Amino acid sequence: MPVMASEGQGPVMVRVLLTDTDFHSVYHPSVTVFYDEKEYTWTEEQLKKTGETIHIPEQKEGIQILSIERQQGNPVYRGTLDIQWKSEGLILVNKLPLEEYLCSVVPGEMPASYEGEALKAQAVCARTYAWKQIQQQNLDEYGADVDDSVNYQVYGNSQPQVSATEAVNATEGRIITQNGEAVEAYYFSTSAGVTATDEIWGAETAAPYLKSVPCRFDENMPWSRWHVKIPWEILAERAAKVTGEKGKLLSLSAEKTDQNGAVTGLRVITETTSVLLENEHTIREFLSPEGLDITEKDGTVTSGGPLLPSAFIQIEEDGKEVTITGKGYGHGVGMSQNGANAMAKEGYSWQEILNYFFRNIEIQDMKPLDSQTIIENNRNLSP
Repeated sequence: MPVMASEGQGPVMVRVLLTDTDFHSVYHPSVTVFYDEKEYTWTEEQLKKTGETIHIPEQKEGIQILSIERQQGNPVYRGTLDIQWKSEGLILVNKLPLEEYLCSVVPGEMPASYEGEALKAQAVCARTYAWKQIQQQNLDEYGADVDDSVNYQVYGNSQPQVSATEAVNATEGRIITQNGEAVEAYYFSTSAGVTATDEIWGAETAAPYLKSVPCRFDENMPWSRWHVKIPWEILAERAAKVTGEKGKLLSLSAEKTDQNGAVTGLRVITETTSVLLENEHTIREFLSPEGLDITEKDGTVTSGGPLLPSAFIQIEEDGKEVTITGKGYGHGVGMSQNGANAMAKEGYSWQEILNYFFRNIEIQDMKPLDSQTIIENNRNLSP
């Protein structure tokens, strides 16, 4: 049975803001959908002129958006779809029961081939994260709770898989709490041998449930060690952008690290100025290896993306290039997904996995939403 918001209310619903192809923007110049055996297209000009919000009710076979490409092609969504005009473009919000949403999120965030207990741990993390976002309403200006990208949780990029759906069903309604409140249930791919805390994002004190813990479980994964070389001229161009000046790049250095070795302050020095980049995401973005070869622990060579794999790094420079040797993949806060899978293979239950990566927690059912949150969560977009 679907989890209810409270006695007499319907199931807990989540409103997902759908981004365009490649997850670049929440705005769409036009939208083409297919449902009820017909194809429909709406443009910015059309909806601006009429001022209406297009509401597509739930369809038995789902709603397919032909103007969006995902990993498996044009995605098909359960639940309803609202299309609304904004001055920047059209926005799309898919509203559906939280548990159905998770059936698409879990295989998008963790391979469906992973161990059942790991998938259950992932399902509880994903549910907790979504539940927290529903309460916080950070995207309420769009009439949404989350978007479908890595900024929140990847949704609609993979078809539901039997193993992932079973994990969602087996943990239905269960979330991670501390003192009765849902935690920020962060997760990432592979650890650097130890997990980080939210201090890498500037928190003065780590959240009590995000204490750093050692992690041997994923030490043999390819991403546990890696290295990449970035040409000096690429970093010089980026330095000019972050400093706002065209002075020659002289050096880069890890000026600040957290207690576990993650770089939290990168000093960029040019002929004319010096800038300290802080926050692990900012640093990973500045040191992006996009289009460059990254060599993993097992010798596999992978093309780099827009973010450096992690901030657990050492930097060497020679004026021609910067060699970065790193550990782990992802921000390193919360649950290591590959660590969870290895733990499951060793016989740990999903509850034991979560209690290892998150400290002093309880696994509880979602509390009923208060009346105001229910109103916000179940409303449709208005023009």
